[in-house]
Amino acid sequence: MRWKLLALAVCLSLLTGCALPRSREMGETALMRTLGVDGPAGRVTATLSSGWRSKGVQGDQEPPLVLSAQSPSISGAVLAMRGMSDSQVFCGHVGQLLLGEELACDGVWEVLEYVCRSEELGLGTQLWLVQGGEAQDAMEAAKDQGVDRRLSAIQANGELGRLVCTVGETITALLEDGSAYLPALAVEEGRQPSPLTERGYGVLKDGALVLWLTDESARGLELAQGRPGRELLEVGDAVVRVERSRLGCRPVLEDGKVRELKLSLELTVSVEQGIVQDPEVLCAQVEREELRKVLDTVALLQDYGADCLGLGRRAALACPLRSRQILDGWAEDFPELELRGSCHAVLGGSHGEEVEHGRR
Repeated sequence: MRWKLLALAVCLSLLTGCALPRSREMGETALMRTLGVDGPAGRVTATLSSGWRSKGVQGDQEPPLVLSAQSPSISGAVLAMRGMSDSQVFCGHVGQLLLGEELACDGVWEVLEYVCRSEELGLGTQLWLVQGGEAQDAMEAAKDQGVDRRLSAIQANGELGRLVCTVGETITALLEDGSAYLPALAVEEGRQPSPLTERGYGVLKDGALVLWLTDESARGLELAQGRPGRELLEVGDAVVRVERSRLGCRPVLEDGKVRELKLSLELTVSVEQGIVQDPEVLCAQVEREELRKVLDTVALLQDYGADCLGLGRRAALACPLRSRQILDGWAEDFPELELRGSCHAVLGGSHGEEVEHGRR
């Protein structure tokens, strides 16, 4: 019976004018792990990078394969790269997508649409921005280590909380809030073990890059999103770290408009080194410092009218009976809101302090 089915398949292929596909060994296929996109609209440069590749029966490995091509469209550039290698280029394993700064400033909607339409890429692909440079340069700089490995190392061991965002999450945030944030990278030549380093976050508004959040503003974003990084704080003779954070948001309405936003920050603090003589004094200092970072970050986002934290949705959930009213006027109200913040840190006890923070 098996030989009859095989004969039928051969006959059908001959009748339709199609040849049976040539079998390929896995060693002939380059599994691409990272895609980079650069350039202004109409002159796109795409770069693909594989991971380390197995070679031979002894399990030897070859360095990652990095290919680049330019075309008026992303799909055209990716198609051009398929003919640049002796190996079959396969993009179904791409899990990281890097965007150059110039492209991000022009807008990322074309890239997001390409991913949505692609048969190989998925909405779970992680997005990164390259600050002050191009994705191609970042991928070339990390090719000896493997850019996919470097990005995984940054997520696992970086100092920031690394709020990694997928294509699907970014589309949702842009449609619901009009703004989104993406983790940022930078190329620092000569830096060891890799020149590819973390560099805060980029903020998108209406799909285009408008603002970089670095250092304390990046820390404020992470605290507000409940993902504090590994930053160590020296408080007296102790070294502490914020393990968990949670931000509450409540609007104050007047004459049918949101006039004020009350932000409440809850922290769980751990002692990494030293002895705590007075837990209340330590918590009070941590509260002041971390609350200031969050409020300063929100004030900065107000300056650009970019609510990438989704504070409008949080405010609407806090007042469900006024939710439609809050959301309808949020784009106009958000930049002018007065901010009032409170923070409560816990370290073997509890202590809280009320702090006011108005628009400057």
